Amino acid sequence: MFKKIVIFCNLTFARFLLTIELVNFVESWGIMTKRSVQIQRLVLLILAAVIVCLSIALAVTGSKYKTLKNTSASASDALVSAQQAQEHLESQKQQEASSYQDAMNQQSSAYESEKNELNKKISELNRQIALKKATTTTTTAPAASSPSRPTTPQKTPDLSAKTIYLTFDDGPSPRTPEVLRILKQYGVKATFFVINGGKYNKYMKDIVADGHTIALHSYSHDYKKIYSSESAYFADLQQISDLVYEQTGVRSHIVRFPGGSSNTVSRKYNRGIMSRLTSQMADKGYTYFDWNLSSGDANGNSIPKATIVNNCRKIPSKQTVVVLMHDAGPKKTTVEALPEVIAYYKAAGCKFGTLSESTPTVHQRVLN
Repeated sequence: MFKKIVIFCNLTFARFLLTIELVNFVESWGIMTKRSVQIQRLVLLILAAVIVCLSIALAVTGSKYKTLKNTSASASDALVSAQQAQEHLESQKQQEASSYQDAMNQQSSAYESEKNELNKKISELNRQIALKKATTTTTTAPAASSPSRPTTPQKTPDLSAKTIYLTFDDGPSPRTPEVLRILKQYGVKATFFVINGGKYNKYMKDIVADGHTIALHSYSHDYKKIYSSESAYFADLQQISDLVYEQTGVRSHIVRFPGGSSNTVSRKYNRGIMSRLTSQMADKGYTYFDWNLSSGDANGNSIPKATIVNNCRKIPSKQTVVVLMHDAGPKKTTVEALPEVIAYYKAAGCKFGTLSESTPTVHQRVLN
């Protein structure tokens, strides 16, 4: 396009030159006046100069346009190449990330398998240790006139017909995660009668997440307050029920009275209140449980581990055995005794369960 315009301008310039020559020729023959010839010559020279300038400008513009066009094409090609390189790099990164994730998943699976196998071995070792501890030998003292008799081993009793319901009161506390870890290690479920544990209430959801039963004990655990009247007790019970629901999404109907239904402390604040409360529980939609085997950890905060273990071995004749323990903050020896207690029950063939509304109730005699 620019070439055609330049050629046109050059041709036009040539015509003007011819016109100037024609004017000179006419002047030489005297056809036009000298002044007219000079004016026409000046006009033609100006037009010729304009045409020359236009030709030069168009030529320069055309050259720059061509250069710009070539540069733009090169930049476009470079941009396409850069985009392709970036896409290739991203594809490589995704492949590497996918490969790394697959490797991590395989490694995690292998670690989990090894962990489960190790836990099984630990559980078996604990069971064997408990079995050895439970199997004691007794010797009969020799009589004065008779030879000594050989010792006979005392075997672990067969308790396979019994179901053990481990229950923990007064949590959650710093001890609760420790108890949960031991229960998970031995594959045992339990029931937790909770109170308002303040900053430790977050452990309530861990209780539920691990498959245990969460039940209601008291919001305040203040005997004077809750046993001042029936309305005060049920108001406190509603508070702990709402707190448990807020933390876990579970609306529990399993209850244990602070001190148990046989407590006599309540008599100081309201004589006969336990008789009235126990008679109203079913009508209000609750099922309450006491216990028929106490670990003895309620008697103090430093009960020896051996004492707790021995108390837990005193299994009653009933098939439903509800064991009272505590996961309150000071109950460190309870946590220490728990593995041996569980191992003893397992060695004896006991089953484990969690309390529910269908569990045979265990009630003590109401003394107030």
